[in-house]
Amino acid sequence: MKKLVVAILFLGMCTTSLKAQEITVFTGTWGPEFYQDQKKLNWKEVDALMMGNTVSEMHWKKSKKNLLGTMVFGAVNFGAGIWAISNEVNNKPLTEPAIAFGVSALIGSIFGQSAMKNKKMAILKYNDSLGKETSFYLVPTSNENGLGLALKF
Repeated sequence: MKKLVVAILFLGMCTTSLKAQEITVFTGTWGPEFYQDQKKLNWKEVDALMMGNTVSEMHWKKSKKNLLGTMVFGAVNFGAGIWAISNEVNNKPLTEPAIAFGVSALIGSIFGQSAMKNKKMAILKYNDSLGKETSFYLVPTSNENGLGLALKF
């Protein structure tokens, strides 16, 4: 019985690999979709991975702040659109709402582009750091001393 448990543990350790996988991003219908190998990741999983690496964490946090700015200026843009429609219905001048609409759209798009750039940099830095970190895994070995496990770096 004891040998069976040891054999199962041995096989379990040999088949486990402690290597991290790169993240791939594809454009989906409702925004970016993140994959690690063939497994789709949700936002919480990607967020947890990004927070584990200091360089990617910095870019990821900037991306979140810029995305918040995009949403704020999107709301301002929506309000300026309603203001323009209201002025159109009441036969008032459309100059100020049009300027507010254009400026908020421009600033919102700048924030959006910056958010996407920082998100891309965070993922690239995360993927780049995977190759530089020391990864190891267990491999079965046998020599004159018998069977065993070796750490392979």
